Amino acid sequence: MKKKYRYKNLFLYSSLQFIGNIEEYFVGNTEKIVAFIIMPRLKHNYNLIRLYKKGELIEEKKVRFSENVILYYLLWYCYQIFFLMRYFSRNEKVFIITFHPISFFGMSLQKMLRRIEYVYWIGDYFPPVNLSLRLFEKLKKHYHDKILYGCYLSDRINKKLNGKILNTPYRRTIMWGVDAKPIKRESNKYNFSFLFVGQITDSQGLDFFYEFLKSHKEYSIKIIGICDEALYKKHQKLIKDYDIINQVYFPNKFFSNEELEKISKSCHVGVALYKLSKLNATYYTDPGKIKTYAQLGLPILMSDISAIASYIKKFNAGEVITLNKKSIYDGIVKIRNNYDSYTDGLEKFNRFFYYESYYRRLFSFLEN
Repeated sequence: MKKKYRYKNLFLYSSLQFIGNIEEYFVGNTEKIVAFIIMPRLKHNYNLIRLYKKGELIEEKKVRFSENVILYYLLWYCYQIFFLMRYFSRNEKVFIITFHPISFFGMSLQKMLRRIEYVYWIGDYFPPVNLSLRLFEKLKKHYHDKILYGCYLSDRINKKLNGKILNTPYRRTIMWGVDAKPIKRESNKYNFSFLFVGQITDSQGLDFFYEFLKSHKEYSIKIIGICDEALYKKHQKLIKDYDIINQVYFPNKFFSNEELEKISKSCHVGVALYKLSKLNATYYTDPGKIKTYAQLGLPILMSDISAIASYIKKFNAGEVITLNKKSIYDGIVKIRNNYDSYTDGLEKFNRFFYYESYYRRLFSFLEN
């Protein structure tokens, strides 16, 4: 029987890092999709373009970018125009699902060239603590107010952009989805290891965990993320000063999802110790690392900053703690002593956010 696809033509911004299985979902449900994959800019000077038709990858290639910031974004915009022109005809209506305001530059020109509808899926809100962030948030708000479709990674972002939380056919909160695979993982009595995933910043709270490791030599952590050279040296100094070199694996490099899954098999808990502040952008969003840990089957140890913490508590998918050594230790002991209970909670959490059913309901406005 011929498969009927829910969506017809999409231009989707994506990533090789975890962003809610959006590429997997749309590839399986869209007749034609162009995925523009933006790589972490710290370590790469290229991005990827993929063309899918009816669930099959037809073409994939690298596109060169520049290390110069201005040229980087100029090329980004030019590539968007070029790929829209190359892969879609004038007669095809195309939804562009994007997370960055650069996609909207010259909207009138873009709409003259192709039949475009924009979907602005806003994943971050940056408290305007300086002029550049203030201007960036004003730019986001400017384009958000000009287009019909707005999606938000959390209710807090939804409220920031609209003044109240909207749930209409055109503006609604859509958090990250996860793959609800069965979890087969057991606690190891003698070797208990933690996993950290994501870009490294000062707000991630790793220094709290280093201090904890100093007093608990039986634990270790794998840090799978990247940062600039200055911050990496700062972390290496902390690791050396705390005498925890043998407890910390931190290569400061990008790993694919397949490599990450392999690394995670030797870990038992995912760590997200964000520093508590409304000036921390994580307060407003649905941090990808939480859903990454859940999808990998790792119970979660996190600080109570993001709204996703309430779901962790609701489903007993981990422990939500405060940032001090005692709270970290108590949370770890609870998870370690009741490991099966937390993995059961993770399975319930993952079923709730299962991307096929979750996105199908919330992206109904894109349907043919």
